[in-house]
Amino acid sequence: MSSVINDTLLAIKAAFEAGVNIFNGGTAVSSSNPLPVAQTDGLAVSGTATSAAVLFTTSMLNYESITVQVTSAGTGCTITYETSDDNTTWVYSAGLNAASIGTSGISPITSTAVITQFPRKALYFRARVSTYGSGTVSVVGTLSKSPVTQLGTVILSGVSQVGGALPEGTAAITSPVLVGLEARTSSKTSVANASAVRPISTVDGRQIVRLNSIPENEWQYAAASGGIVNTADNVLIAAAGANIKNYLTGLSVANANATASEIVIKDGASTVIWRMYLAANAPIQSIRFSTPLQSSANTALNVACITTGTQTYISAQGYKAP
Repeated sequence: MSSVINDTLLAIKAAFEAGVNIFNGGTAVSSSNPLPVAQTDGLAVSGTATSAAVLFTTSMLNYESITVQVTSAGTGCTITYETSDDNTTWVYSAGLNAASIGTSGISPITSTAVITQFPRKALYFRARVSTYGSGTVSVVGTLSKSPVTQLGTVILSGVSQVGGALPEGTAAITSPVLVGLEARTSSKTSVANASAVRPISTVDGRQIVRLNSIPENEWQYAAASGGIVNTADNVLIAAAGANIKNYLTGLSVANANATASEIVIKDGASTVIWRMYLAANAPIQSIRFSTPLQSSANTALNVACITTGTQTYISAQGYKAP
């Protein structure tokens, strides 16, 4: 038995002394078939140009991102970053400013000395001077095996496909977004129906929800001394301007005379949009319009008594809006 064991041990020893073949892809390792070696993280690339030319082109194989620093931007020059899978047809590759805390948009171009981070989107990446003015344009880049990471608050800007912010007046989308408010002290320009529009607020960020207006566009009318004693029109609020209407949200009315009358609210000089009977010696009544009365655009709101001889006191309030 001991001789069998000894023979086995001797055979194993002989095999090790003869060398053990190491295989790579099914073929023994040799000078023509070496073991693969991992690529260096932080591989550097660079380029300089004094004309509209490619600064550098690099393969992104085995890398997840690249950081490019513009060390000299020249004067009036634009650097464009692009990516490609075939090294022939190139498309924009947008990157993130390294100094961004989440409030900067991504961009495929730069004209200043900044550092920009780019994720791998295809096999090849390049930087080129797409517009040349004067001076020297120089860049250095570092390839990394780590992906680009956005730190801080993320703000989507102009990315309608995922529900980002849209320019006012463009077609509305259905994707949800965080709501931002526009501070106003005056009316804003109206947009077309079914268009994106920003909510408005006071200058310290309080959203406007009261009567659909900002305080600067509210109005009030106080009764004339002695009240209304004839049938003439009394202007509650003058025409507000092109495309702007006057809205009446409430009024108080009383009659200090023994003569009864009807009172009317008019859209302009002749169109009656509200009417009530006012009894003789009627005490003060407060009337609130949950659906505000409104004038036509750029038209005054007027009040009048139908009967001469009353002593009618009317005060009113409302707002101006499109």
